[in-house]
Amino acid sequence: MYLKSSALVALLAVALLLLPAGGLAQSNSAPPANSRESTQDMVAKLNPQQKQQFDDSIKAYREQRYGDAFAIQKQLLKELAGDPILSKFASEAALHTGDTAFALSTLRPIAQADPDDWQAASMLTRACAESGDKACRDQGIAHMLDLHQRGVTPPRMQDYPVESVKIGESTLLITTSLVPWGFYKVYAYGKVTDSAGKLFLSISLESNDTDQPVFAKQHPDEAAKGIRQFSLDAYRETGLNANGQRTQTHFTYKFFDGQPPYETIRDEFIKIVSGQSSPISSRSGLVVP
Repeated sequence: MYLKSSALVALLAVALLLLPAGGLAQSNSAPPANSRESTQDMVAKLNPQQKQQFDDSIKAYREQRYGDAFAIQKQLLKELAGDPILSKFASEAALHTGDTAFALSTLRPIAQADPDDWQAASMLTRACAESGDKACRDQGIAHMLDLHQRGVTPPRMQDYPVESVKIGESTLLITTSLVPWGFYKVYAYGKVTDSAGKLFLSISLESNDTDQPVFAKQHPDEAAKGIRQFSLDAYRETGLNANGQRTQTHFTYKFFDGQPPYETIRDEFIKIVSGQSSPISSRSGLVVP
């Protein structure tokens, strides 16, 4: 399968937060988007020493030294208490270090003050998920979908991370789609990396358009109600072929009539990564487009 096509996932945090707040839509229940502080506004408030500290924290984040970035940003927050942009930077770094308590306590006031702040909403959803608060997580997923449907999220934003799960030496990052993406219409995606951070497996909940006519013939009543068939698929990296092309093995694990809830998706993804689920079919040597 295609590797994750959404640049949002790879660049979440720094890339998202660097987008000017003025690009967000307005809402009657929240401050106008153009009144929100932008990264540029926050940086303009910093003195030279603070600016250098902030630059150092961003460099650390990009180098995946999340603990260092978090420590610097927490120190800056002591001097700029409550600054929403700096709070979001620090919360994102906190999530990478596993400090969900900091992220929750920092993001909640921002999200409550401005429900249309999609950056705070998406990160708060992840903080809830990783702290084990399923009700808060599910509310966040529903809220993010509402923001997307009302045009508040950026037009190119397809998905966002909901949870990072450690499974043995592997790490599973689960994202949920605001809009199905890719040829196979991906609704949820799992990126599995090894201890060195190298991708070796991807998992997806798909609802391929080409599968729906057959499903409609077999389940006409469900199809008439708008219910679609979904499949649970995985793609294991198998290196380069003789032509230097990247290859994968595709596995299909099961099918669902209708979109399963996040908790089911999470459980199924974890079963695949931990070897507790067996595929019903597989195809090897597939060239990744």
